Amino acid sequence: MIHSSSPAPSPIRTGNQSSNATDAPPYQATRRTFRQRLTLRCHQAINLISLKFKSREAILLRAAATGDVPLIRRLVRHHHIVSSNTVGVGVELEDAAAKAAAHGKAEALELLLEFGAFPNNALAGENLLIPPKRMFDERGGHRQHHVTEKLTPEIVRILLNNVHIFPEVTIRLGDTEGHYLHFTPKELINSNPGNKNREEICKMLVSHDQVDVNTEISFYQTGAFALSSKVNQSFYQHPRSTFVHVNFLGQTLMFDNFGLAEHLLTDQTLDPGLPIGTGAAENLLIIFMDKYSKGCFHKLNQRFDILLNALRDKIANSNAFRNQVLASENKLFKQQFLTLFAIRHQDRYDLSPADFQHLNCDQLNDKILDLFLNISYEAPPDYHRLYPNPLPGYDS
Repeated sequence: MIHSSSPAPSPIRTGNQSSNATDAPPYQATRRTFRQRLTLRCHQAINLISLKFKSREAILLRAAATGDVPLIRRLVRHHHIVSSNTVGVGVELEDAAAKAAAHGKAEALELLLEFGAFPNNALAGENLLIPPKRMFDERGGHRQHHVTEKLTPEIVRILLNNVHIFPEVTIRLGDTEGHYLHFTPKELINSNPGNKNREEICKMLVSHDQVDVNTEISFYQTGAFALSSKVNQSFYQHPRSTFVHVNFLGQTLMFDNFGLAEHLLTDQTLDPGLPIGTGAAENLLIIFMDKYSKGCFHKLNQRFDILLNALRDKIANSNAFRNQVLASENKLFKQQFLTLFAIRHQDRYDLSPADFQHLNCDQLNDKILDLFLNISYEAPPDYHRLYPNPLPGYDS
């Protein structure tokens, strides 16, 4: 989804390759260690014995989970197992593909996709979670890992290279208070800071030409999901909604995925003002200011200036964001907007939203309009001229 000014010619597509298939070389089997070879041979021996006692469907699932490629090929070719959405026509190849993906068996996954399995269930882990799984335990204190969060970059690359992939498939998981959350894979993986591959995988997902970077998630203010983000300030809740709404850019900041945030801000289709009228724009600023006030950006060092300027540039060029901040009756939204454009660097003398509390909505709008008029799209505004006498900021 990262677009260049001069698009390259479309590659020739064959078989099950998608339009993104040239982004990375196809999977190549790596050399296995002696232990891996021994483990595979043991699995293959057990699989062959199990053929006498279990159904072909069960054996195919076991072969996919253990990466037994010869047995998968034998079962599919000799017994004519085909992909089907009709219950009772043997095991679906989608089930086996989901099993192979969940266990990181790249060769098995590629073979199953070649035989006609569709990749969407493997990406969403759909067939492995019936009924839908809770995202947190009963007490709401411990996050349970979803199958999709265990995918490796290698597996995701194979799935995204398939012509039938729909990377925005919905994943439904239970939050506390009986509410269900709806994620796309990029949102679910991004929301788990414990996933060591999340930045790499999310970048792969958002770079796919079928992925919308302007999606949002909604959740209860007091639910376990909201508490897991460790955002200390209260989220903004739109008067016409019972939920909190956060767009995907806000989510990257919410869960400290700053590398992904930088990547998103280079995407020409990203609009920080979308979706309109849900409170997502307000929450983007709330999350940024919360992270800023707690010093979460310090580890970025000089990269923070790049992130900050890119965010301001995106907001300044967003008609949706501009219209919402001017039309809003939420004074904090306006105050945080002005604060964002007053920040020079991680400095204790920067302004904070409290420095604008003495202004009413009309006065705040006047300052916002003046700021827009003074913004140069060639270079950042002169913040020293706009705010000549900075007052003590968050750390005072």
